[in-house]
Amino acid sequence: MFRLFEPRSTLERLQEKYTFLMRRSFELALVDKKRSDLLNDKACKILQEIRRMERDQSKIA
Repeated sequence: MFRLFEPRSTLERLQEKYTFLMRRSFELALVDKKRSDLLNDKACKILQEIRRMERDQSKIA
């Protein structure tokens, strides 16, 4: 039900960070294109890491 004191996995942390960066990038796109692009690049790198981790987990299972 509530995961207040349960530790989060690395994958969950990366997914939250990706979501945060993409939201922030979207908000900045109208104001500062350069910073928005930098955040978007960071988010894309995190997405690649997430996909790699999911692919590795599917090979194990």
